[in-house]
Amino acid sequence: MNTKIFTKNQVPTSATHPGVLLNDEIEYRGITQPELAAWMKIDTNELGVVLHGEKSIDAEFALKLEKVLGVDAYYWLRMQAKYDIDSLRIKEWKNSPEIAGLAISQEPKSAYAGLGKNMKPLE
Repeated sequence: MNTKIFTKNQVPTSATHPGVLLNDEIEYRGITQPELAAWMKIDTNELGVVLHGEKSIDAEFALKLEKVLGVDAYYWLRMQAKYDIDSLRIKEWKNSPEIAGLAISQEPKSAYAGLGKNMKPLE
């Protein structure tokens, strides 16, 4: 017997890559991509692929963000994990007609958007 067990009865309508949240953050702070890349001591292209959702945020990248923006590294890693899980749930929902009865949730783009807002940047 081939059974699939789903731990959540709602599937998100979309998954938001943490690069989108990072892009919003630097835009809000008036920081340019070249400035942020220089502060993080990384290549501008490396930052660009994350901002465009083409590369995951790993622990090293998250720690660099924490050091320059003051937003906890765990926030970025949680956002990456949420994106990865939401993406898989959406894929499974689309590929598994037997779970068509599951509801599509209308949750906000980022359930954790408020995390890290009280953090102050390192000087």
